[in-house]
Amino acid sequence: MAIEDQIPQMTDKELENLHANAERISKTPASKKQADAERLLPIITEALAERRKTRVTEAAEKKVARQKDLADARAKKAASRKKAAAEAAEE
Repeated sequence: MAIEDQIPQMTDKELENLHANAERISKTPASKKQADAERLLPIITEALAERRKTRVTEAAEKKVARQKDLADARAKKAASRKKAAAEAAEE
């Protein structure tokens, strides 16, 4: 299996290590490994960028959901206090 086929299954840490290694190898004197590293660098860079974009999107969605949950909890607490105040006023 070619290394570019393995990229989607790699963890973020593995992908970052692969990127660092490919950059290091691409700066060495001409060899087959250098050619492979230069060929892989754009693929790895694109995969890293896509994962970062996904993480940012997920974090934003999580933040919005958390804010909604907090707002719902505040509204529920306010309604509870209002109901308690109304019951106290009736007595």
